[in-house]
Amino acid sequence: MNKLIITANPSIKAFTHTIANKFKELSINKWDTVEILDLYRTDLKQDFLSYEVMWENPLDETTKKIQEKITWADELVFVFPIWWWDCPAIMKNFIDSNFLTWFAFKYENGKSVWLLKWKSARIIATSWAPSFFYKIILHIQFFWNMNRIGFCGLKQKSFTVFWNIDRSATDKNKYLSELEKLV
Repeated sequence: MNKLIITANPSIKAFTHTIANKFKELSINKWDTVEILDLYRTDLKQDFLSYEVMWENPLDETTKKIQEKITWADELVFVFPIWWWDCPAIMKNFIDSNFLTWFAFKYENGKSVWLLKWKSARIIATSWAPSFFYKIILHIQFFWNMNRIGFCGLKQKSFTVFWNIDRSATDKNKYLSELEKLV
């Protein structure tokens, strides 16, 4: 299986990067082919989406290359910190800029048609908040499942939030061991 891990955190010391690397290691051990796309450290950087008439904008080379990676992947794994009750803006821009009409979905007879329905997705988020903020996950999970990946037909295989990530190394190791169940 081909997996594309998309991660978004400006700090290279962030636990999200540890998660992405561990997920990659575990996946490779199961004979998957895995690539990590770090949105803050890639040569495929994208400006924030801007246009006058969207369907008149030709795709730039960066968007074409990213869409090729999405096409290559059987599974997309989004790894990010929860900021302001959602993913970082750079992750949202990744979706806005690449999950475009005629690539991720289209409209026929007034209805949306999913164009990525043969792919799956996993969401792994981190939060400094304690787990009693459970309502956060309901909000984020709804937006990701219905309005982002679900709108394109991606099948959500898992939605995981690691809470209180500022805790001890023991807790972080426990979280990393939980990844084995997800791969």
